[in-house]
Amino acid sequence: MEFSGFTIKLLPMTDFTLEDLMELTHMENEMMNELFAADIEDQCEPSDEIVNTLLAYSQALSIRKSRSMNNIRLVLN
Repeated sequence: MEFSGFTIKLLPMTDFTLEDLMELTHMENEMMNELFAADIEDQCEPSDEIVNTLLAYSQALSIRKSRSMNNIRLVLN
């Protein structure tokens, strides 16, 4: 059986040795490191550029109440 470039030996339960367990543990650790690599950027978080753009927009946005209109929204520069 092959998974993500790793070959897994399927052996009957009675044939497992300590070396087989060590090899399986090593392969498991390599797969976990590959799946959760530190160099992969978290896609759930916005980039610093997006955060800075939103902060600048929120600082430039002005919303005021008006008697003739409900709200006046201005983006100040």
